[in-house]
Amino acid sequence: MINIKKRFIRLLNPALALVLGILLIPLHSFAQESSGELQITRTATMTSAPIPIHVSGLAGEAFKILKFDLEISGCDLVSSEKALYIAQASSDSGITGKLTDQTGEITFFHRSYKNGTDRALVHAYAADIIKVITGQDAIFNQKIAYCINTDLDKNEIFISDFDGHNPQQVTRDGSLIRALTWGPDKSSLFYCSYRALNPDIYKQELYTGKRTIIANYLGLNTSPSVSPDGTQIAMIISRSGSPDLYVADIDGSNLKRLTKTQADESSPCWSPDGKYICYSSRASGSAKLYIISPDGGTPKRIITSGVGSATEPNWSPDGKYIAFTTTTRRSFQICIVPAEGGMVEVLAEGEAPCWAPNSRTLIFHRKKDKKSSLVMLDVPTKKTKTITSIAGNASQACWSR
Repeated sequence: MINIKKRFIRLLNPALALVLGILLIPLHSFAQESSGELQITRTATMTSAPIPIHVSGLAGEAFKILKFDLEISGCDLVSSEKALYIAQASSDSGITGKLTDQTGEITFFHRSYKNGTDRALVHAYAADIIKVITGQDAIFNQKIAYCINTDLDKNEIFISDFDGHNPQQVTRDGSLIRALTWGPDKSSLFYCSYRALNPDIYKQELYTGKRTIIANYLGLNTSPSVSPDGTQIAMIISRSGSPDLYVADIDGSNLKRLTKTQADESSPCWSPDGKYICYSSRASGSAKLYIISPDGGTPKRIITSGVGSATEPNWSPDGKYIAFTTTTRRSFQICIVPAEGGMVEVLAEGEAPCWAPNSRTLIFHRKKDKKSSLVMLDVPTKKTKTITSIAGNASQACWSR
């Protein structure tokens, strides 16, 4: 009941909502030190209850699309009596959509959606609903890239809509591909491929098919990560012996070594402002998270209290959290931690998380019964959706920038 009242207060009076939000800070967010001073302990919790919404007027595939979009954005589809919002639509000559409060007295919008496929029109309607309810832009126009296994130790790159529809095959190399990521925009991909019998880093233009070698030093070249401004690339390279973190210009020139350890470094990712690179290292034994400036300097450990290992970090676009993978005796788990370090929140079973541009949706892969599937997770509500429209064993998913 508190969450429901809080949403209506936020809608009608933002200042009062702020006050109520402060009063509702959970008690476990505070820690009493022996000195008697009250200190705030940062935790990764960003939990909120699903938003109850009633949908009517659509059937068949259109209803399934709207349901998927709303549920992955933190909504629960409920009866009209339990709803905070009422979404009414019709599919005659395009889509006509309306959103009101439960009483029908407040109309947030009433619009017609035309000139597109049925799927695109429903996505547009869902995006308007999400904008009203959460204040955030929807992710429905984003693309994802991922790999599909074609044989033992062989896979190919595909791209598709965010929900797995309209897939397009990018590579046909018949080799092993690892560490897939998007370039500065939606026009290119960077990845590690064994197509030349050595793990090398390539850039591939999506519109022309042109492929360029970024790093092919003797040994390992992997884990490309493009800086937010698109001018630099971080990589893991073992040209000096053990796998170390390097940074270079986006074309691979002006290579600079950032770490010099005998341990394995892996999986670099950039902070949204481009000031730091986060990566995983075994310099202290088990895999832990560290950050370092792309200009060099001394690495700083990111504390991940509550878990053992920490690999495959991915920094949220709003800069607040780092998602990563931890390993238990039985499975891999998706976790988040405040970007400055602190208590970890374990979210779901899976590995290789990647944040969507809205900084609330994660995509990752999960292995079950010898099959690997892509899963999306709405972090605040912990609602998950398996992308069933993707055939085959899928992994290494990443969002377009």
